[in-house]
Amino acid sequence: MLYPRTIKLNGKDTLVSNHQMVGYKEHMTQKHRIMFFTGFITGGMEAHNLLLSLDALSHDPIKLVVTSPGGDLDATFLFYDTMKLIRSPIETVGRYCASAAALILAAGQKRYLFPRAKVMLHKPWGRLEGDSRDLEIQGQEMKKYESGFINALLECGVRKSYNEILQDIDRSLWLEPKQAIEYGLADEIMSREIWQSWIGEEGVKI
Repeated sequence: MLYPRTIKLNGKDTLVSNHQMVGYKEHMTQKHRIMFFTGFITGGMEAHNLLLSLDALSHDPIKLVVTSPGGDLDATFLFYDTMKLIRSPIETVGRYCASAAALILAAGQKRYLFPRAKVMLHKPWGRLEGDSRDLEIQGQEMKKYESGFINALLECGVRKSYNEILQDIDRSLWLEPKQAIEYGLADEIMSREIWQSWIGEEGVKI
């Protein structure tokens, strides 16, 4: 949503300056390098391209706020690879990170969780269809997704073995912030002081 081009100031129409003609997400991204990773993860390239664009502008830290129930694993792996390849350090903060979104949280170089955040891990799943040979091929691909997901978690510092993670995600594994930190998915609980350091003493001024 864009701000109106004119506003009433002392009873008069006043032109809004160009830098104010953005929505809150654009403002947070442009001024504070804070990205919002929200909703289902799909094959859309917007977040991936935005990450590349921010890295091209400078190599200052990028802050990624994650609120997602998960989604497409191919899109998740693409974004994960981009996070690992760019030069800008990425700090993640999780508010609700389920399924594939837990991997995005874990991939940050500094990783925070809101005090009442939720994190959930489970096996990759999907709908299989076709004849017996198609089902066999799709089943093999599902195993590859599962292995890739677990190996990526290990790359991010999860404090479990491959087989322990495999057993843990046999059913949905829900973790409170302290449990997620102990598991190795995050490092610290977000505080007011940390958040203020992200946006500076001037706060969010639009």
